Amino acid sequence: MPPFRIERVAETRSTNDAVRARALAGEPAGLVVRAGRQTAGRGRHGRAWSSPGGNLYASLLLRPDAPPLRAATLSLASGLALAQALRALGTPAVLKWPNDVLARGAKLAGILLEATTSPEGRIDAVVLGLGVNVASAPDLPERPATSLAALGVTTEPEALLVAFLDRLAALLPPWEEAGFAALRRSWLDHALPLGAAVTLRTGERRLEGILRDVDREGRLVLEGPDGHIGRYGAGELIAGP
Repeated sequence: MPPFRIERVAETRSTNDAVRARALAGEPAGLVVRAGRQTAGRGRHGRAWSSPGGNLYASLLLRPDAPPLRAATLSLASGLALAQALRALGTPAVLKWPNDVLARGAKLAGILLEATTSPEGRIDAVVLGLGVNVASAPDLPERPATSLAALGVTTEPEALLVAFLDRLAALLPPWEEAGFAALRRSWLDHALPLGAAVTLRTGERRLEGILRDVDREGRLVLEGPDGHIGRYGAGELIAGP
């Protein structure tokens, strides 16, 4: 993995869009773009991501030699790196599968993974977007949000980004060697506890059950009310039934 190269801009539409454009133009892996604010930031499923000044908005470019299913678990690896960096600051950060970071039950950060593929179906580039509520948190319609400032944690977006990149650089070699399986135990140690009642939303379906595991491929393992065990590679997890 080449060293990360951080480029800083005061404002952009979306750091993911900026890095994706550079990836399509042939930029090598390791580029990081951090913006002071975004005018069209987004999260998963195209949701708008509130992006005022004072928070961390950054995207990085990776070019993993991996099939699509393994490359998708980079969102889990990057979530772990972020949780580790946040806990080092004294933040009670908890991972919520697949790519949110909570603190005291409220959303603190999110990760957005977008990939481009070659005509042969291999991953050409992965753009990892990172949004952390440092100074302020948005009012979300469906769930509470929090910020580091509200939690009494003082840091600067740049310092947090550097700490995250340092953690990610340490996690990428074992991930490249063995995939998410190499990080799974540590990921679970930073995540919502197994045995919790949860709801998984996949498209129009809502599946209630008990969180049993996240397997070696990064899939959520959910036990339904009838005892059926299902494994899911995508969806939105909600704590509680």
